Amino acid sequence: MSWLAVELYKHGMVKIGSFKLTSGLESPYYIDLRQLYSYPELRNRVVEELIKRFEVITRCDVVVGIATSGLVLATLIAVRLNKPLSYVRIERKEHGTRSLVEGSVSEKAVVIVDDVATTGGSLEHAAIALRSSRAIPLAAVTVVDREQGARQRLKSIGIELHSLITSREIFESLHSAKLITTEEYEKIMNYINGIRTESNRE
Repeated sequence: MSWLAVELYKHGMVKIGSFKLTSGLESPYYIDLRQLYSYPELRNRVVEELIKRFEVITRCDVVVGIATSGLVLATLIAVRLNKPLSYVRIERKEHGTRSLVEGSVSEKAVVIVDDVATTGGSLEHAAIALRSSRAIPLAAVTVVDREQGARQRLKSIGIELHSLITSREIFESLHSAKLITTEEYEKIMNYINGIRTESNRE
């Protein structure tokens, strides 16, 4: 998937610097896939690659996005496969039906879709909400796995995480293509290795 790493970087979706993540963690890089949908050819190629690589997507009854960034990707997949779409809110709405899960999922096999997996908190939240709605989560699918505990966290509740590419693979590809310096590469790899060690201890 070196082509994906290069395309994400060239389109400004992989940034190097100092960033605070949604999880509260500090990071020497940031992956912003919200910009993916501004580039139709790349967007469509990513959707096709997800469908081709992960057969579980074609087997599910409903494609479920995580609001907000995962919802766009889930919508594109659902439309491409002509499958029902649902989504999970981050927080329960305080009016109307006060639902966390929007759409018909009861007793249906679902695949949870998000753009980037970090610690897995949002994916776990979605899986629990879906099970409470009597859905059957088959797997979680993301474009990028930052390798910061999401895979292990989901495994602990019986859900496998599928991702097109990991952070490690992204920066290995960028370094090989001479798009980032050796200093930048080593700093980021030290960070990724440190996070992986902490996750394995947990």
